Amino acid sequence: MSVPLHYFRLTADSTLPLYQQIQENITQLIDDNLLRTGDMLPPERQLSELYGVNRMTVRQAIDRLVRRGLIERRAGAGTFVSKPRPIAAFKPSVIGFSQQIREAGMTPSSRLLHREIISPEPMLAHRLRLHPEDAVIVLKRLRLVNDEPLMLETSYLSYGMFPRLMEADLENESLYRVLQQEYGVEVTGAEHTLEPTLPTAYEAYHLGVAMTAPAMLVRVLALGQDNVPIESSKAIVRGDRCRYFFGVSTRVPIME
Repeated sequence: MSVPLHYFRLTADSTLPLYQQIQENITQLIDDNLLRTGDMLPPERQLSELYGVNRMTVRQAIDRLVRRGLIERRAGAGTFVSKPRPIAAFKPSVIGFSQQIREAGMTPSSRLLHREIISPEPMLAHRLRLHPEDAVIVLKRLRLVNDEPLMLETSYLSYGMFPRLMEADLENESLYRVLQQEYGVEVTGAEHTLEPTLPTAYEAYHLGVAMTAPAMLVRVLALGQDNVPIESSKAIVRGDRCRYFFGVSTRVPIME
């Protein structure tokens, strides 16, 4: 292990729980390549001394990092940095998050963090083809795969079109399924844009990553019949645990 031991330290002004500060510190060391694949971490007893906390707190942080796949325990040897592996691969399409994850053989879940009715900003009203005085529902959800946070998603939909979304159980039901069952609306098309970004403090907290961790900003405009906008959304997706892939085909030869 090449990283100096004094790099294992807590942030003096952080208000996060101690185990999460440890988790964030080790994650940042991995993101900055100070800890690399195959490197061994100090034993729990030494980490508890370096961080100034008890061993149970260190173990709680290590357990969470193991579940995230960032580190692994090897019986009789110690704890090592794992080879990076994505937990999900997405192909932009009209099917929703839950269905894509289930089709990949994994278990999706959601936590509803916030829901309210707002007046849309001009650009949002334009994207949804609404009048400025129309009301919009905002849904902020943490999307998980096998209980691991993967995506923080904010969705905007017309309150006038879908008022019952304010009472829908969106932690146990797919948004698109609710739209289909309650309103007979199906998403038939979607426009995707992707760009690299870094998470804010709020986003990093909910995703369980450092603010320096790579992430993707994914914007989606979901369209219904006759290309009517149904949902405008943006999501911060963990760049260490997810990848997107695109297929391109042509009926004519590509000429250089």
